[in-house]
Amino acid sequence: MAAAVALSLTGCATINKADSAKTGSSASVAKEVPTAKVLYDAMRKNAAAAKSVHIKGEVTTAGKHMKIDIAGDRDGKNTRAVMNDGTVGAELLTVGASTYIKADAAYWAKNGSAAIAKMAAGKYIKIPAGTGTDDLKVGKLLDGVFAKDLPLAGLLQKVEATDLAGVPAYVLTDKVGGENGKLYISADGQSNLLRIVSVKSNPGTVDFTDWNAVEPMSAPAASEVVKIPGLS
Repeated sequence: MAAAVALSLTGCATINKADSAKTGSSASVAKEVPTAKVLYDAMRKNAAAAKSVHIKGEVTTAGKHMKIDIAGDRDGKNTRAVMNDGTVGAELLTVGASTYIKADAAYWAKNGSAAIAKMAAGKYIKIPAGTGTDDLKVGKLLDGVFAKDLPLAGLLQKVEATDLAGVPAYVLTDKVGGENGKLYISADGQSNLLRIVSVKSNPGTVDFTDWNAVEPMSAPAASEVVKIPGLS
């Protein structure tokens, strides 16, 4: 699932989907709206320099609807990633040099055995550092999306002032008047990416919050950790 998350986020800016944000004038947004290029370049620069972020949303990849909730620092030493593809769910938690996995019974039945599912469901298992987590490092996810120009970037034609959950923002769309690919960027002078909305190959909506402000993770209590032969 980790690889699927990385793939879906890399492709999610090429798609589009209707969302609940209300576009229109905002008293908190300057009347003179910046150009798409100015906003996009500032957003990419900030994302490249970001030390941490919280990424949360739903994306469909290869026909599977996936829910993701990833918060952490760029190098992956302080990260919690929760994923669910509709059939199984799992959490990867990295605190310093220690990495843990916690999953539901369906995950362990599919990737282990009924016996492991009985022992491990809902518990943390310590695994070798880096195992299965490289694709979920915030730095890798951000670089995968922004290292090169998004396909969407060359099609941006319109910028509008909007409110996203009460937060003043700009929305960049790739087709005037259509429910197409959108990028929401904060209008507070920081130009932080707030949301990507897409609909083509990987339809979904992904929100970005807590830029450079993700709190440190805590290791699970000893009572929450189990040892499984061959896994820990």
